[in-house]
This record gives sequence, C-alpha cells and structure tokens, in this order.
Amino acid sequence: MRYLSTSDEVVEALKKQAKKLQRSGAGKHSALLNRVAKQAGYHHWHHVVLCNERANAVKQMRAIRESCEAIISAELRGEAKSLMTSDGMACPPFVLFASGIGDAWLLEPDEQLAMCLVWQGERQTIGLRDDPDRVEVEWDGAYELLGDVFSIESQHPAIGVRAIGGYPLGDVRPLLDQAQSTMKKAALVIGQLDAVELTPEVVAQMVRSGWSEERVLELKADGYRYSPSRDSLLGPAMSSEDDLD
Repeated sequence: MRYLSTSDEVVEALKKQAKKLQRSGAGKHSALLNRVAKQAGYHHWHHVVLCNERANAVKQMRAIRESCEAIISAELRGEAKSLMTSDGMACPPFVLFASGIGDAWLLEPDEQLAMCLVWQGERQTIGLRDDPDRVEVEWDGAYELLGDVFSIESQHPAIGVRAIGGYPLGDVRPLLDQAQSTMKKAALVIGQLDAVELTPEVVAQMVRSGWSEERVLELKADGYRYSPSRDSLLGPAMSSEDDLD
C-alpha cells in the first residue's frame, strides 16, 4: 500500500468534505469517508488513517531527535537543562536532561531505561532508529533516582555501574513523574514497586541529602523503605492479617 504524507489537517479536511456530503443526503457517513478518500488518491478511509499515523510517528521521531540535539548542545555549553517530549502514536513521553557537569541523558520513565547522550563532555551516538511507523530507541542502561544520586547500570563500556551525584535531579524528578503513565503511578503508590531497602549506602545518601541519620535508622527498624520516585520513606504495606490486628 502506497504511503502518502498525511497531516492531521488533511484528515480533518476530508472529514469535513464527508460531513458536507452527508448533510446533502449523499449517503452514509462511512461510505462517504471512503468516497472522499478515493477522490484524494487513497485506497479507502483506513488508508488515510494509516498514512496519518505514519506521518505522526515520523513527526514524533523528528521532535525527539531535535530534543536530543537541544540537550546535547546545552551540555556541551555547560548548561543544566531538562525537558519532556510529547506523548504520541509512536511512543510515550521521554525525559531528557543535561547535567551541566559533563553528562546528558535520555530517560524512559515507566521502565526506567536510559541512554547516554553526553558522557564526560563527549557527545555520544543518538541511538534512535529511523523506523517510520514507531520510535525505536537503543536503550543501553537502567537507572534509579536515589535521593540526590543518579544510579545507573549501563552497557556502555565507559560507564558501567555507577552512582553519580551533582545532577539537577530536583528539576528532573517532576518531569519523570509527569511523564509516567497512570498505570505506573498507581502501581508505585499501591504496590510500592520502586521501594528499596534502607541499606547502609542508601542511608548514607539520605543523610548527605539532609535527612537525620537517627530518624532514618528508627524508621528502618520499623520496616520503612525508601521510594526513589518520591524521595521519601514508605511504611510497610499492611496485609489483611495486619488489618485484623
């Protein structure tokens, strides 16, 4: 099936033509959609829809590439910057940030996937495949935000497994929360899926962020765990047996 570049404006114009014909008594709306589609060079109305979806996927891919270039440019200038891409047909929103201290990243908020755009002042390859139907990202790492620390496990040979401080996570965390899907947010709240144990390393990171070590250890003894997404401590989830007590 031949691809025709089809913007949202083209789709709306064809719909209006079909509506106008319907008001004049020319037939059923579905049949008229197919008629105006064929008159415009399409095989049928579904062909219009498929071409529009493909055009929007291409548009979204270009916008993500432009966002990557903007973040890379900011980092190479030593400027801290963060932004979120728009939601679309091809993929959900991503979050990008330039740290201002040599590194820049592209992040996927639901699965906590990461791709490095700049590492220690050196531009990295933007791993986006030019697939016109969807956005394919060559994620090479998984991340967590632990207080003021960016924890990364990367397949990038120069990065590996690290805990990095000094990133502008105060600006990044709200964007990640905004970009997360409703289902992911519900799972985090109800199931505490991102909660981690208060290991000595996590406690030390929290103390460096301004928490009272004594208070953190008290809560640890009570079964509390740390939620990186909310930068807060969560009490133990109550079971039905606990509720009865």
